[in-house]
This record gives sequence, structure tokens and C-alpha cells, in this order.
Amino acid sequence: MTFPTRPSACIAAFALAAAMGVPARADKHQNWVEARSPNFIVVSNAGEKQARKTAVQFEQIRAVFREALPIASAHPSPVITILAVKDQDSMRKLAPEDWVKGHAHHSGWFAFAMDQYYAAVELDIGGDNPYETLYHEYYHSLTVPYIRNLPVWLAEGLAEFFGHTEVQGKEVLMGEPDRARMAQLAGTRLIPLDVLFKVDHASPYYNEQNKTSIFYSESWALTHYLFFHDREAHTHSLDDYLNAIVQGVPEDQAAAKSFGDLKKLQATLANYVSGGLLYSMRGPAPAKIPDSDVHVRQISDAEAEAYSGGLMAARNRPADAIPVLKAAIHDDPKLPLAYENLALADFISGDHAGATAAASQAIALGSKVPLAYFLRAYANYRGNLGAENPQIESDLRQAIAANANFAPPYALLASYLANRSEKLDEALALAEKAAALQPGSTGNQIAVAQVLARMRRYDDAQLVALRARQGAANPQEQQEADRFLAYLQTVRQYSQQRAQERIEDQASAASAPGGRVVASEVATPSQPGSAPASSVARSTGRIDLSSLAQAEGTVTASECGDGELRIQVSSKSGNVQLHGKQVGGPAIMAQNDFPAGFSPCSMKGMSVQVWYAPDGAGSLSGTARLIELLDKEKTPQ
Repeated sequence: MTFPTRPSACIAAFALAAAMGVPARADKHQNWVEARSPNFIVVSNAGEKQARKTAVQFEQIRAVFREALPIASAHPSPVITILAVKDQDSMRKLAPEDWVKGHAHHSGWFAFAMDQYYAAVELDIGGDNPYETLYHEYYHSLTVPYIRNLPVWLAEGLAEFFGHTEVQGKEVLMGEPDRARMAQLAGTRLIPLDVLFKVDHASPYYNEQNKTSIFYSESWALTHYLFFHDREAHTHSLDDYLNAIVQGVPEDQAAAKSFGDLKKLQATLANYVSGGLLYSMRGPAPAKIPDSDVHVRQISDAEAEAYSGGLMAARNRPADAIPVLKAAIHDDPKLPLAYENLALADFISGDHAGATAAASQAIALGSKVPLAYFLRAYANYRGNLGAENPQIESDLRQAIAANANFAPPYALLASYLANRSEKLDEALALAEKAAALQPGSTGNQIAVAQVLARMRRYDDAQLVALRARQGAANPQEQQEADRFLAYLQTVRQYSQQRAQERIEDQASAASAPGGRVVASEVATPSQPGSAPASSVARSTGRIDLSSLAQAEGTVTASECGDGELRIQVSSKSGNVQLHGKQVGGPAIMAQNDFPAGFSPCSMKGMSVQVWYAPDGAGSLSGTARLIELLDKEKTPQ
């Protein structure tokens, strides 16, 4: 998510250094300062006054946006680290890749990785509202964790719309028209809407210097028109489109249903921007935070480098980040921040051993941030294919204790416990907590599905995974969901095959001389556990489990009478009422061995998995065909 600004030629010395592979570093002896407010860390080489002003302004705009955006106010907002640099030369050092020939230069970006949120802004861009770029980027930070599959035009159009927010004394002005963008659009042929709607982050309209400006301008103008037109006409086409996209409706279908004829909308948009009469909104401004809530200090060159390297890592550029962070460590070997960010960069690059070592060093130096504990656990977990390691669980619980709103450790701890079939109730609660904290995360949804699969709640797991795939923000997330769905299909087939084999094995054992009847078609013994094998009707007939409904839970009622066994199972889907003949009825088997004195007529309180022929489609009643007794501690309550 970027914001285009004026083009500029590369400085020859910097180009030479980049060509030689010399890492860009934060400017030495620039009097860098750090300003901390309740929700922001501002790192700046523009002086204490500017750093403090940036922090105060952002606290105000945070209050405005959280009130205006229901999705933001419903969740805790992350702490954002803002590198507010004084000029374009400083910005170039943070993002050398933007100065490749033909690439758009940017005066700001927003980036995040593993719950580390960074923004970078250039403070000398001028204009009526010098904070426009910062507000644009901050809007992204409030929405990306929760809505991740927005079309690029709408994500940037909304960020532009909210970016044009100004706090003017006691008033807030929102949606102020951008005169420069209007002038550009008035003299330019608009991008066809069916093309605009399909722009993604790899598109030339998003990356090429001669195309990005028109893309941003038109995205802003269309969002501005739809926002105010809906308010004036008492319609909700923009909300309808947004909701359809979030629900996974294909973009072209969502656009057609919400906006109607796109050619007509295009003509209306052209008239809107050429007319020059655009609306804005005014409202009361939130109070400024007191000066005492902003703590400013000078920071060392090493700390400035550590922050710069963290930004590069969050932008998924570990090759740029690692040399900068190692330089910071060289300058100050006892700086936890540098090791924390090096652990992140190493992990993103795939160096699990390096990530573990860097995170361990940060913790040894007194780091209390959850990232270090989480990254060490994550690196150990992924590097050892999730093998048992008590340090993993300890680190994840430390990360959760350090920040209860940090979602990743919840999801990873859920997966760790589920892979060992341990504490499955807790694992599900952990995964659901992660999904609630970051509902836009496909990985968190898959963590929920993984635990459900371990609980053998296969239908629930499939439903969650399908929703995750539908809401995936990119092909990689779709592939993650597809891999899980393929795994789930294999697990279901294996479970059915294993259950069938156990039925046949136990039926065969029951037929052997002196064999004990532990499964097959069970009769009611005269005394629990004492019936001889010869008194029970047996069958080796195959049961087609694929045609049966399945439920898992606790038996809340169990009785025999009139030659029939009747049980009620309290499951996730509700109370399942089942019946079967006492003789020649359902097969019954146990995971290990039957409890002493077991009788099928007295299963109340036992944890079971049942396969049954439902009385009707979706019915929670039917004829039991197979009952498997489970280990109680592994059954969802």
C-alpha cells in the first residue's frame, strides 16, 4: 500500500553503493529521536518538535478513524512504528528499490509482518495537508488485519478518502476534495472501470511511474463519489459492494450487482470530477492527548538502524534488512531491538536457526516484547516440523502473557497442542481467540480448522477451511487453504477405512473359539461384561461409512427396552437421538479396551463417536450403525 509522489533522479553516490551491494544505513549523526505515545512510536530525524507533533496528530486521527470505522473500533489497534523522515534523501535510504529506473517513487508506505506494523513518511512533501500521506497509511493499518481481500482500487480509494482528513482546532474535516487529483482527472482519459476493478499489486497501474498517479486519482474519485452519492440518495451501493467482496463474491459479480451498468457509472464519474463541486464532512475534533503522554528521547545511530532494519523486514525485504541490523548490532551488541528485528528478518528469509539465535539473544538481553518469544517458538516449531519441545509451549505462553491482543501465538499454540492431540478444548479456544483478534487472517482460520480436524469434527473443519479459502487475500493463502482441504480429505478417508477395518477385525475375533465380543452386533448381557461369546449374534457384514451421518459428543441418555437400544448424544450440532436393535444392532468398538462391566444399555456419561443412518436429510435422529467409545479427555465437551 503506497502513495505516489514526485519523481526524482537517483543520487550518483547512492547508485554506486547500491550497485556494489553496500547496504543502505540510517543516516549517521542525524540526531534521531524517538517519541512514544500510547499507540505510536515515532522515529524521526526531523527534530523533537516534529516527532512530538506527529505523535499527537496521530493519536487524534486514531480517535477519529476508530469512531468512523466500525471494523476498527471493534478491535484493539496495534502499536504502529512510524519512521517520519525529513526529506526525500532519507526516504531513499529506507527504500532503495523505489529508485530503480521506471519505478514509482513513494513518499510513504505501510507494511506489516507477524504483527509488527510500520509506516514510513516523508515530511517535506508540502501541500495543504502535510499529514495526508501519514493518514492514508494509518487507515491501512486499521483495516488490513481485519479485511484483507479488498480490491486494490477500493483499499487505496478509501485510504485516499480518509487520508484527506484534517483536524482544524475544534473541528475535523473529512473527505476534503483533492484539487490536484481533480485537475489531473479532468484532463486525462479515465481508466475503464472493468480494468480499474481488476488492478492488483503486480499491475503496472500500481507500480509504473507513469500510471500510478491516474490509478490513485481515479480510485479516490470513484470512492468519493460513491460515498457521498450513497449518503445523499439514501442508497448503500458501496456498502453492498464491500460486503459482497468480504463474503467472497467474485469482483465482477459484486460490481454488477452493486453498481449496475459500469459504462453508465463511468460516464457519471467523468461528469462528477469535471463538475468540480464535491462534498466534504465536518464534525467535532477529539481532544488532544496531554504532552505528558508523549515521551521523547534522543536515540543512538544503532537504534535508528534497528528501526530502519525492522521496517525493511516488515516490507518483506530481508536481504536489505539483515545487513542494516547486523551493522546496528556491531555498533551496539547489547541492543535488544536489533536482535528482535534480526530474528524477524532471518525468519522471513527462511533461516530458522538464525531466527532462533537472534530471538534467544534478545530475550537474554531482557527483551519483554512478545515478538522475540513468538519468533523463537515459531522457528523451533517450523524448523523441527512441530516435534515436541517444551520450550515452544513455554515461549508461546510467555508471548500471550506479554500481550493478550497479539494474535499469532494463540494460533501457533493451538496448532502445537492439536498436533499432539493434547488439551484439544484449550487448543480450540486458542485458535478461535486468534481468529477473533485477526478475522482477516487466513492462517488463523486454518488453525481453527486444524484443531477441529484433530477433534474429528470433519464437517466443521471443512466449513471453516472453505470460508478461509473464500476470503484469501492472495494465491498463497488460497494454496494454504487448498493444502489443508486436501489433507482433510485424506484424513476423513483414513478415518473411515480405519473404522471399517476395526469392525471387521473385531467381528473376526468374536467368531474365533473363546474370543471375547468387543464389537460387532452386540446383544444385552444378562450381567454387564459377563455374556459368553456364543450368546451374541455376530456379523462380519461391511458397513459403508461414507453413506452415514457422523456425530461426536457425550451420551446423555442410554437405555434398552422392547428389544431396542436407545441413546441420546449431546454433540456440537445438537442432541442426536439414536436407536438400534439390541441383537443385530449397531457395532460397538473401543479405542483401547472396554471399561470393566461395560453394557451398551448403560453408556450415559461416556464420550462416543457415532455413525448413523438419519431419518431424513439433516436429521439429528436415526438408526445407529457404529458406536466408538473415545478417551474422554480427548472428546470436546
